[in-house]
Amino acid sequence: MRFLLRVPAALATLFIVLSAPSAPGLIAINMPIAKIYESVKAVAVASVTGVNVENRVVELKTTEQLKGAPVGETFRVQIAAPADLIQKIAAGQPLVIMVGEDLGKPVALIHVADTWLLAESLPAATPAWRVLQAHDAKRSFAGTTAELVKALGALKAGK
Repeated sequence: MRFLLRVPAALATLFIVLSAPSAPGLIAINMPIAKIYESVKAVAVASVTGVNVENRVVELKTTEQLKGAPVGETFRVQIAAPADLIQKIAAGQPLVIMVGEDLGKPVALIHVADTWLLAESLPAATPAWRVLQAHDAKRSFAGTTAELVKALGALKAGK
């Protein structure tokens, strides 16, 4: 039970740090995507290869590693929440994953189906993540996932 309470707190802490490096403890949801890109350890773009609605699992293949260590050639994301999001995800859609660290554990900010999400890493043979909640980062980037992929590509290119 204590673990379940600590995970959302750990995720929140990571994104407080990522969102407001000059003012710890405040969530600055208007932090530009360029600053988030600079703050995280790894950024990758993936394509959805399969969706298991019953288990709420999305299968992905990395299409481009934009920054940092590879997140895995293939990986999975379990969408625990929000409940209705799994219905909006289909094969061929892009997903962006931005990996950071909190208390020594990997955590991620994910954008899929035009929705921002907070996720924790799961121990597995194949890299896997569990989404615990939606995240309000629309002031950082309010566009679609496809538009975010283009914006991050421009950041990688130094534009």
